[in-house]
Amino acid sequence: MSNSRKYILEIDTTKRLEKSVILKEEDELIDQEFGEFDVVGTIDSILHRNNLSLEKDIIEVIPNVGPGSFTGIKVGIAIANTLNWQLGINKEYQPNYGGEPNITVK
Repeated sequence: MSNSRKYILEIDTTKRLEKSVILKEEDELIDQEFGEFDVVGTIDSILHRNNLSLEKDIIEVIPNVGPGSFTGIKVGIAIANTLNWQLGINKEYQPNYGGEPNITVK
């Protein structure tokens, strides 16, 4: 397990069926997953297979803030903000919905 915290996780949940979790060390791609999956479980899997610990090795979790799926953006930002809070990172991401909501009344 690495002792220096220099890895970044990038998550994208802005598309309903095309999520991604990317692990980088500085600008170098280390690992990635794309598709329809549980984001938190995938983060855990990527960290495990690279022998990394969230608390010891990750310096930030960066979400795609949008625009995109309203719910998807909220999910990604909630995950990133929660994990960053757990890591002691004083940074809060805000959503960029790209426009006003499109609400359909039944």
